[in-house]
Amino acid sequence: MARDLRDYLNLLEQKLQTQLLQIDKPIDAKFEVTTVLTLLEEQYDRYPALLLTNVRNVKGDLGQRVLTNMTADRRLIALAVDLEPEQWRQELTTTIARLASQRIEPVLVDASTAPVKEAVRKGQEVDLQDLPILTHHEMDGNPYCTLINVVKKPDGLGYNLAYHRNMYKDQRKLGIHMAPFHTFAIHHEHEQRNEPTPLVIVHGHHPAFNLAGASMSPWPCDEYAVAGALLGEPVRLTPSETWGDAFMVPADAEIVIEGQILPRVREPEGPFGEWTGYYGPQRQNPVVEVKAVTHRRDYIWVDTNIGHLDAPNIGWEAEVYRRVDDTLQGTLRGVYCPYSGREGFHAYIAIKKLAEGMPAIAACAAQTIGFLKLIIVVDEDIDPYNEKEVLFALATRFQADQDLNILKNVRGSVLDPSSLYPPSSATLFLDATKPLGRPYMERVGVPKELKQRISVEDFVPSEVLDAIKPARY
Repeated sequence: MARDLRDYLNLLEQKLQTQLLQIDKPIDAKFEVTTVLTLLEEQYDRYPALLLTNVRNVKGDLGQRVLTNMTADRRLIALAVDLEPEQWRQELTTTIARLASQRIEPVLVDASTAPVKEAVRKGQEVDLQDLPILTHHEMDGNPYCTLINVVKKPDGLGYNLAYHRNMYKDQRKLGIHMAPFHTFAIHHEHEQRNEPTPLVIVHGHHPAFNLAGASMSPWPCDEYAVAGALLGEPVRLTPSETWGDAFMVPADAEIVIEGQILPRVREPEGPFGEWTGYYGPQRQNPVVEVKAVTHRRDYIWVDTNIGHLDAPNIGWEAEVYRRVDDTLQGTLRGVYCPYSGREGFHAYIAIKKLAEGMPAIAACAAQTIGFLKLIIVVDEDIDPYNEKEVLFALATRFQADQDLNILKNVRGSVLDPSSLYPPSSATLFLDATKPLGRPYMERVGVPKELKQRISVEDFVPSEVLDAIKPARY
């Protein structure tokens, strides 16, 4: 049996049931779903995957199923790549980096056996209002699709998977915003020939499949094969309704929307609340003409709660790890792109420092990914996943007149509200490592053997521990 979303949900119920919250009460796709997520975050500091079974679609009809917040807890991502929930720190980063560099080629299956073909609507039969497309934020221009977009690379180089937002416009039309990366370049090539760009939007698959869309695989590369490596088995593909076997779609998806980006057509798109935590402004952006929608009869619409912890940027962290590890050749100890930096603007890097200058080399390698505005390099005794530890290193191993460096005029994000247009940025690199060649004070601590032998629960009851949770700062 192929790995798909249902397979993953079964695994989640077995191994981390407390992190899958099902809500059966009627709820509106406009603001109400994301309001529940926001209240769970702000009032309770909770980030479960949320399965809602009675959601209104764009028309207002109840009965739709929506799954969201699937990447808000790194334990959920760990399960997706066959790790245990407690392996959500460095094991997760290194596993994704390793798998994303491998390839398992897809296999083809007949449409008659493809779950995503259980219901097919084409042409005038298509009505996007039947779908529970969420309106996420108060100032969003319309409901938005937030999952994987697939386009075909030229000259038989395979397929590109990426996250792009698609704004609902009417029954058969979307507006797309593309960052200037692979999808943008592919569309530009089609547009220069005055041809439409075939596009498929996949709303629902195994989370490992989605991770391929968050990776930064080098060009050329068929990212269906990257998705296979992350899944641990080939992605099953089947011919599309619109282009047949000239454009293959994931057979085990929940929903596939087939369309084409029209050449030289621009319409207002946005605003939309983005991964930065700010609204991306309204722009004149390309238009998608929807040609077909296929889905499982009992489909689950999967959504990403952009602007919150559900932003699927862990692929960037894995790519930073890969580039720094390639450069340091065995002395990298950890990389974390924290949520405090929106998982894309900040990076904490722990290294085994063997020579002066290594922190700067690590920072330069990390910056090749683009977007990073703050890089802090720490020693291997500092846990990069613990921001208190990183700030401790900054407080006790850093001097601003010696250890601060600024790299100007690097590539920034069009969604960074602090950058000018065209988007350029600056990277602040802080060397918070101990100097070599002279004695340095030792950190305080208790004997390691006692930490291993003594359990707090032997002295303080668990119910008391639960009751003395610290204040949040």
